[in-house]
Amino acid sequence: MRLIFSKGADCNKNNNSHGNRRHRLVIADLFPDGKIIKIEPDRESPRGRACFRGVHAPDILYGEQRLKKPLIRVGEKGEGKFREASWEEALDFAAQKLKAVQQTYGARALASYFGRGVLRLPVTRMGTSAKTPFFAHLGSPNDMCTASICNIASSTVTPITVLGMYTYQMVQDVEHSDYIIAWGKNSFTDDGPQLMLQRIKAAQKRGAKLIVIDPRRTGLGEIADQWIPITPGSDGALALAMLKLIVESGRYDHNFVRDYTRGFDPFAVYLSSLSLDQLSDWCGIPTKQIAELTDLFCSTQKISLVSYTGLEYQLSAIQNSRAIFILWAITGKLDVKGGIYLNAEKVPTFQLKDIPEDNPAIGVKEFPMFYRFMGAGQFSCFPKAVLQDDPYPVRSLLLIGGSPILSYPDSNTWREAYKKLDCLIVLERNLTEDCRYADVVFPSCTMYECPMLVSTPNGPQIQQPVIAPVGEARNDVLTLSALAKRLGFGEEYPQTEEEFCSWLQKGSIPTTVHLGSKIKKERKYEKYKTGDLRADGQPGFPTPSGKLEICSVYLEQNGYSPYPVYSDIRSIPQLNRPDLPFTLTSGARSNFRMGVIGANHPFVAAVEPYPLMDISPEDAEELGIQDGEMALVTTPFGSGKYKAKICGMARHAIHIPHGGGSSYMTKPWKEGNVNDLCSLEYHDPITGFVTIKSVPCRVEKIQDKTNQ
Repeated sequence: MRLIFSKGADCNKNNNSHGNRRHRLVIADLFPDGKIIKIEPDRESPRGRACFRGVHAPDILYGEQRLKKPLIRVGEKGEGKFREASWEEALDFAAQKLKAVQQTYGARALASYFGRGVLRLPVTRMGTSAKTPFFAHLGSPNDMCTASICNIASSTVTPITVLGMYTYQMVQDVEHSDYIIAWGKNSFTDDGPQLMLQRIKAAQKRGAKLIVIDPRRTGLGEIADQWIPITPGSDGALALAMLKLIVESGRYDHNFVRDYTRGFDPFAVYLSSLSLDQLSDWCGIPTKQIAELTDLFCSTQKISLVSYTGLEYQLSAIQNSRAIFILWAITGKLDVKGGIYLNAEKVPTFQLKDIPEDNPAIGVKEFPMFYRFMGAGQFSCFPKAVLQDDPYPVRSLLLIGGSPILSYPDSNTWREAYKKLDCLIVLERNLTEDCRYADVVFPSCTMYECPMLVSTPNGPQIQQPVIAPVGEARNDVLTLSALAKRLGFGEEYPQTEEEFCSWLQKGSIPTTVHLGSKIKKERKYEKYKTGDLRADGQPGFPTPSGKLEICSVYLEQNGYSPYPVYSDIRSIPQLNRPDLPFTLTSGARSNFRMGVIGANHPFVAAVEPYPLMDISPEDAEELGIQDGEMALVTTPFGSGKYKAKICGMARHAIHIPHGGGSSYMTKPWKEGNVNDLCSLEYHDPITGFVTIKSVPCRVEKIQDKTNQ
């Protein structure tokens, strides 16, 4: 049997029609007994593509590492010793453990962490995006999610504090651009169909020029007309240097600044206080090159910005990103053809959330603005709450579709926190490192085994399961619903597959809004002039002031600098050490190791047996390191061994891939876990995002006979 996976149609077991080839993506071959034996791209479709993990779907579904039954721990935490249990026994046991924590420490000792999981947004509707999050039914404020470490800084906080809009309401109009600047996004390594990469290549074919600002040349930089090797974490310094040259020379849109911006004058004063030489030193770009880039930038309106999460993990991440948005805005590249098109109308003003004084979430004390945007605690503060009882004891964690040991800095601290918990419950497909510390593990379905809400050209639709669940795996929502029933609030959630599909449809509008919006064929430009942009119909932007906020009202009212300021990582005395002359960047997506699926399968190790350290040819030569030789990387927080890969990199900068901290890792990956080189201590002060893309370090050749 052959199955067609279509983007624009309801996908079910009987859908073998060819359909619209434009939206066909992949084809699956099935055995008569319903097992998937092969996944391949639909080569007759212009968008047909199968990623590395898609091709290995049979290994993911039926491999030995796949969890097929509920497990209850019988050994010590971390040993990974479990016994199989029935669903009823495992659910009853998990509920008893949670009730015991609530009775001993109070409801706020209960915490949850919602990863993306296979159901993505539908699952998070039970977490932070829900009107009443999961443990909030019992009185806990500590339902958290991956927003603590990914996306929200770039997609929400930055654009809201400048434009009053989300990034999904903005379209990079590369089809009409003279220049495309990729800054904080490498479209070669995106997960998904890589549509932006296709759009960029099409724009290049018609003559558009691509400029890539990135410490790494790998990927998008290799097809760029100009690659600018910036020092990791210093993007704000470059943006401010360009703004300084533009403002002081008067090369900005004076009418726009006068009529539609807030806070230009104090920002201009701040820019005048900055030294161009100092900014150049911070970002690693010569002043002459900064001036040339600025001249080019001012030469046309038709410059689009391709940016995403690459700027989030810096010491002044939000302010760095805000400076870049302001750079586009005051030079006339906002809501114009070939620039950044604002694909929205009648946008209401975002309302910050109030912080409850009587029952605050963990992380609120340290990062109040994160809570005011998200309505949730900052999960990077979870270990402190467990290990130090700060701000109060937290003694349980419900973990769904995520792996903090894999994705957050300092894997050992997470292990210590897990050891101290009275209760750890994990919903997963494989026995991850986090699972090894769990009291109960529930087997989860993959995308092939449960109904899913998908975004299509015809609106949200339910994609039916391709195969029956492997073993006793279950839909995560139904697992949580069964647990909720035992905790006393099961009526809030669907309890059967039929109820689940109905529940999906009822919530389709709020859960799919962020999956993307349709681009209107007839575009209206400069809507801030006509009043089409704001919900009240007045000219301007949907911000508290009604203007584009160079000086943010939200930041000003909450004690932060209202305009973009830059803080260099080496302004921290403990990190400004002469014995740490290099800067480490990490967290870049890997086509192989992206997420829990990629990191927790043995077949990945066969493709990437060693963690690689990207280093420039010049730096490698100075250190006496040959391509493929082992090097020792040391930071203030730890050290690891890595195989050198000599390639395009900024000088005195290295890149190490994300992906350590898995129980399935080979010895080289365990000895080269980049998470151990980073710290939970240093953050962006507004969001709490960790600084994994800017860590001072030392690089040394390993001097032994084998260099291993």
